[in-house]
Amino acid sequence: MRTYLSMTAIGQESEMDAQGVLPFAVDDPLLTAAEAAEVLGVSRWWFGELVRRGRVGPSARIGGRLRVRRSVLDRYRAEQAGDPQDPYLTYEDIGVYLGVSSWTAGELVRRGLLAGTRIGRRVVVLRSVVDAYVQACTR
Repeated sequence: MRTYLSMTAIGQESEMDAQGVLPFAVDDPLLTAAEAAEVLGVSRWWFGELVRRGRVGPSARIGGRLRVRRSVLDRYRAEQAGDPQDPYLTYEDIGVYLGVSSWTAGELVRRGLLAGTRIGRRVVVLRSVVDAYVQACTR
């Protein structure tokens, strides 16, 4: 009996089922660019940019069309969401958390007192960084 490489678990081999269908074809379907963009809630153009910039991948061109597995999109969404125990905070969130204005929160980031990360056009800060700043100020 032949074995085939599962695309969802690189390095693990699995056999075809009785009907001759590979296991990953059902569990982890290939999506078109339009379907993937809908899953991510972005435009098809932006999805293509994410793939070109290497943020979403691996992907494949099949018949001249971009295809990506659902598991790849799920992994990307999990990375963007971050750690639920240590979420990203926007300037507004930092302001509410510290009891200051969002402008003051932005000034803390601009002055380098809080290490921020740019995601798209928005600057975000991990809550653990804000907590460390508060601890340093209260000592």
